[in-house]
Amino acid sequence: MGKRMGVLVGVLFILLGFLMVLNLSGKYFWTITLLILGLMFEFGFFGKSSGNFITGGILTTIGMLFLMCSVFGFSILSRLWPIFVIAPGVGLLQGYVVSKRKGMLISSIIIFAVSILLFQVSFYKATYLRIVFGAILIFIGILLALPRKK
Repeated sequence: MGKRMGVLVGVLFILLGFLMVLNLSGKYFWTITLLILGLMFEFGFFGKSSGNFITGGILTTIGMLFLMCSVFGFSILSRLWPIFVIAPGVGLLQGYVVSKRKGMLISSIIIFAVSILLFQVSFYKATYLRIVFGAILIFIGILLALPRKK
């Protein structure tokens, strides 16, 4: 077993030990495992390539969503399901910051735009959120429609 894999397994065992010693619910273990694994990719534990940042962004975003679900109940997924769409956008945005490849930036912007629309669908029944998302879309539309200065 390599040194890095040993550290990963060691961290997971320590986390599991804390859960057992402190008599914490095991329902948090898998979400914290996702978060730790995502943060290990983020902080370069497995290398500094843009692909690792993409993986880390996806795992960290999904890990945070599942941790919120474990704490507040999985019923919140009825409103927060577009985060599953946002997760690759977060990863691609981080990959762009590292690699400066324009395609990653464009892809992440498209994913974020789609997820904003999906959030609007998700929160459509909540009037105040529908108004806020609608106003944001109107503002973005006006910005896109304005002529560009050269």
